[in-house]
Amino acid sequence: MKKILTCAVSALALASCSSDSLVSDSPANTQAPIAFNVGQKNITRSTNLEDAKHYNFGVWAYKTRTSGDPTSQLVMENYLVGYSDGAGKGYDNSKVKESTWESSAGSETDHKSSWFYEGLGSSEYSYKGDASFYKTSESARANQYLRYWDLAYTNTNFYAYAPYKSSGVSFKNGIITVEKEANVAGYDDPAKYDFIYAGTQATNAEKKDVKLTFKHLGALVKVAFRENVNGYKVQLINVKKSSSDPNEKLGVQATSAKVSGNTYIHTDATTQKDVTYLTSCGATINFADNINTPEVKVVTTDVTPSSDNLMFDIPTEKKHGLVGYKKDENSTEIIVLPDMLDKNYDGKYSVSPTTYYAVVQPTDSETGFTFHISYNLIAEDNGEVVTVRDARVHVPAEQVRWQSNTSYTYNFTISQVSSGTTDPTVTPNLADPTVPVGTVVPIVFDGATIENYENAVTY
Repeated sequence: MKKILTCAVSALALASCSSDSLVSDSPANTQAPIAFNVGQKNITRSTNLEDAKHYNFGVWAYKTRTSGDPTSQLVMENYLVGYSDGAGKGYDNSKVKESTWESSAGSETDHKSSWFYEGLGSSEYSYKGDASFYKTSESARANQYLRYWDLAYTNTNFYAYAPYKSSGVSFKNGIITVEKEANVAGYDDPAKYDFIYAGTQATNAEKKDVKLTFKHLGALVKVAFRENVNGYKVQLINVKKSSSDPNEKLGVQATSAKVSGNTYIHTDATTQKDVTYLTSCGATINFADNINTPEVKVVTTDVTPSSDNLMFDIPTEKKHGLVGYKKDENSTEIIVLPDMLDKNYDGKYSVSPTTYYAVVQPTDSETGFTFHISYNLIAEDNGEVVTVRDARVHVPAEQVRWQSNTSYTYNFTISQVSSGTTDPTVTPNLADPTVPVGTVVPIVFDGATIENYENAVTY
């Protein structure tokens, strides 16, 4: 397993302002509204929040006169901040002052951005046009007015999270509390499953953009593949539960399992209960001691477990790290896994296009996963194809105790030592976590017989 720490960084820019008592009819040239410019960096590249399908986030804001001021005053209470490109992506921005919205981010001081909150209150926002604007996650606030910096106060503290929730996420005494319904595992859609959070303190008088660093509450899980089978190329294929559906695509499956000695346990024989992992749980994010690096605690007393298999799509395109292979110049190119034995191998793996947004697991969890993988072996000399079904490998519990704000990539190498079978009559059992002794047997020569010349067949 390759374990990679991700610091999913998001920049949240808030322009300067003047007085909290002022509202949106204040002259733009004399008052500075609070505006948002949002970007996000992930593990591999800089990505705007909207490109990651996050079209909103929630924010609480409190203004203070001094550090630790007990008379902090509320500025924003779980405000919904939304994105709009003005052409149907994100929210309808028709109720936004033109001075605070434009399709691209402005400078640090002109207070223009593609992110806005004015007009997104639950009693204000409605869209009845033809474009496909974002309509879910209604604001918890009846009205959301344009807010301004108050120069009578020294600082403004901002506590943000995404995706926006009108319920299930609350804030009190510097702590964001996330109920289990808001912290749920899932595949591929950050807007639903990638819960992120951030906090920072802005100096009101500076009138500059404020930067926030977003981190993941849960973990990110991916799988990747390469091969080192001498004389063969390897092509991943979809495992099948049956041969009756030729279009069945189940990708790479992972079955939850505990290991006791040489026994793999998916269903406990005593309790008749499946071995499970967490798919939702509560959490607290405490900004009170350090607003920039809050303390995260997962609440595991109220959780939702599951024994369902995890499923990852197999990579099918070169953009996933697969490579092209031709036996000779007259052959048709096939797409195969990176080959460690190829002189041009660059050390990379082929990564599944599937991302799993996982919930943090208990540090004492005994649940691991047995992965089921099927593939074709393609002989380099004559193109013969041998299909290996349901090869299995177990990733132990200590390597799947997923922790907050961490990305895990499980790297698999297809080798000549395999637990799969070439028997076409065997149906893969995706609920069985047992990893048997290797059943794919290489063809070997165990001695040779020399016939009497007179009896030999001639051609």
